[in-house]
Amino acid sequence: MDIQNIDDYMIPIITAGALCIGFVMKKWMPTDDKWIPTVLLVLGALSGIFVCGLSYEGVVKGMVSGLAAVGLHQVFKQHMKLDEDEKIQTRFNSDGPEMLETTIDEQISAEEENEAEEEPAEEQ
Repeated sequence: MDIQNIDDYMIPIITAGALCIGFVMKKWMPTDDKWIPTVLLVLGALSGIFVCGLSYEGVVKGMVSGLAAVGLHQVFKQHMKLDEDEKIQTRFNSDGPEMLETTIDEQISAEEENEAEEEPAEEQ
């Protein structure tokens, strides 16, 4: 398959627009993440009809373009390890405004260590 065949299946401008809309939905709208692909599919189909005219080809190209935005977002997210940002919890140091960053896993392991240290003290 040649890279020039991409135009046969999708419309890059619709993919770029859907990527932006999906990003805005994820970051600033109170929607559940499971609805984003569905919304982008419908918006892609409507955009495909607008670009290619009311035809089966326009609907399919738009739907593929809308869903390609979801896949493109996941590729960027996994390649740049953006999911690590969600695991970092930032809190203020009690000594001043300097920031401490700890992951949730580190916090859980620290709590488990504290609980393990407290149990033998309670038995004595």
